[in-house]
Amino acid sequence: MEPARERGQVLPLVAVLIVLGGLACVVAGKLGGAAAARAQAATAADAAALAGAAAGPEAAHEAARANGGRLTRYERQGADTRVTVSLGGATARARARRLGGGPGDAAPHGPAPALRAALARAAQLLGRPVPLDRGPYAPPSGDARADAARHRRGLAVHVPATFAEVLAPVAGAAGLCRPDPGGHPVHFEVCGYRLP
Repeated sequence: MEPARERGQVLPLVAVLIVLGGLACVVAGKLGGAAAARAQAATAADAAALAGAAAGPEAAHEAARANGGRLTRYERQGADTRVTVSLGGATARARARRLGGGPGDAAPHGPAPALRAALARAAQLLGRPVPLDRGPYAPPSGDARADAARHRRGLAVHVPATFAEVLAPVAGAAGLCRPDPGGHPVHFEVCGYRLP
């Protein structure tokens, strides 16, 4: 008779522990989802700030959209561009500084500030520098004039063919787009940039 009585006292305790364990899992899931949303919003804000500094508010809107977010605030003060992006329930702010030239200026000395920032972010994510292919530029297809203009303005680069697939997984998070991975896999450019 004694074991049955003890079993009766343990069952409510086990039920309470199961309910508490379930609640802990739900809370952990919500916290993890919120952290992921904040990280995605921060990535979208970084891309929007870089694109906005390079090419203005329309490019910032497009970069935020390309990363799943919505630009809710765009402000330019001198060389600084500040943005606020919402994604899901998360909001993130970012700032980028244009160190030289505007969106219509040529970049005779290499990548423009927005592209340098995106390449630096990619290097952070990869844990090593992004090598650039300095060979002659010859787009294989598509709008060759637009591609050449992006390169002239310092908003697009080529990486060595052996590095293209290493860069591709982190490119979006760094603010780099790869518009033609099948036809021109070594070409990466600042996300959201449109030629004027």
